[in-house]
Amino acid sequence: MGRFGLQRSPEATVLPFFTHQIIEYLAAPYLLQVGAQIGGRVATPCYVAGVATLLAATFSGKPLGGGRLPRPAHRIVDVGLIAFIAAAPFLFGFSENSAALVRLEALALALALLTWFTNYGPPQGVARDLARGLKQQAVRGAGAYVGRRLGRRRGGDGAARRTR
Repeated sequence: MGRFGLQRSPEATVLPFFTHQIIEYLAAPYLLQVGAQIGGRVATPCYVAGVATLLAATFSGKPLGGGRLPRPAHRIVDVGLIAFIAAAPFLFGFSENSAALVRLEALALALALLTWFTNYGPPQGVARDLARGLKQQAVRGAGAYVGRRLGRRRGGDGAARRTR
């Protein structure tokens, strides 16, 4: 059994990391919107959490991220963000604002469930094969494009000659 009696079965990881990233990309503007709409003391923590969520989604690995943050480290960042979002109303003294309290606590709960049910493992099976296939096609397409461009500069007809 896991620490504190919390252990997730393999069947419990039902969401692929791709879906996790999409939901994080939607949660970040939601946090920014909550801060802008309510204003006051609520704004700054919401802006910080929104930007941090956006950065976590952006700098995590593929398929939708462009950075090199490994998935286990992304999980740690997610847990930290959830703790910050859940504690922000009490840490920054706006727990009396019921609109902000309900929105932030509901988002923290939703992100906690998202983190619990996400598969942070490396892509396997069809997803891995699809990613490799797309990578190969992109390289071939880029090479063909460069070949056509070079053929035009040299005065050729632009068609790449193939030998098989």
